[in-house]
Amino acid sequence: MKLLSPFYRALGAVCNRQLSRRSRLSQCGMCGAASDSKFQPGFGLLFDIDGVLVRGRTPIPAAKKAFQKLVNPQGEFVVPVVFVTNAGNVLRQTKADQLSHILGVPISQDQVMMSHSPLRMFKKYHEKCVLVSGQGPVLDIAKNLGFAKVVSIDMVREAFPLLDMVDHNRRPKLPSSPIVNLPKIEAVILFGEPIRWETNLQLIIDILLTNGNLSSIHQNQKCPHLPLLACNMDLMWMAEAQSPR
Repeated sequence: MKLLSPFYRALGAVCNRQLSRRSRLSQCGMCGAASDSKFQPGFGLLFDIDGVLVRGRTPIPAAKKAFQKLVNPQGEFVVPVVFVTNAGNVLRQTKADQLSHILGVPISQDQVMMSHSPLRMFKKYHEKCVLVSGQGPVLDIAKNLGFAKVVSIDMVREAFPLLDMVDHNRRPKLPSSPIVNLPKIEAVILFGEPIRWETNLQLIIDILLTNGNLSSIHQNQKCPHLPLLACNMDLMWMAEAQSPR
């Protein structure tokens, strides 16, 4: 429950904003006929995205038609609507823009909750130096969430070129020494699946076993190790393929 509670607190905050926005719209008459109190819905809608509304970038046929029924002639939602997704490879605004294009209705970032959204609440880590793993604009995502000191896997590779040796084509051609210009890592954030699993896994293990100081050798670490914040531990999703990926 400790893992889930930040998610639900963040989700509650998103839903409350939509309910508040809905109330303001009805008060100023922007909801058309629905502004009449007897037509006020006593509910909101919470949608998953992948495999429910879209498969990859292709909308499920009935989804686009259904969403046309959820907005008034001015393009405003007539009931509070929030979207949740395990995806963590884009900013909320980017996901909102994608959904707006796919579903044909205007969707704001305040209506979208990504797997990394609850990290806004982890303020005690915002001033620590954190390593982020995933794909997409991971540095921008982390900074948008409030993290001030962010290091990527690629930055670690460049600073310590001898640590990433699985891909022979990326091995240093000449002997090299570490370029020690990175601060000590104080926490690790997993946004989602990386592209190069072997690199990410190796460097994260190195960081955990050196307590964030990659200039040292592996040590027998006492528990607890450095904080490891996993945004999405579900590795299965539905896209255009016939079976889940």
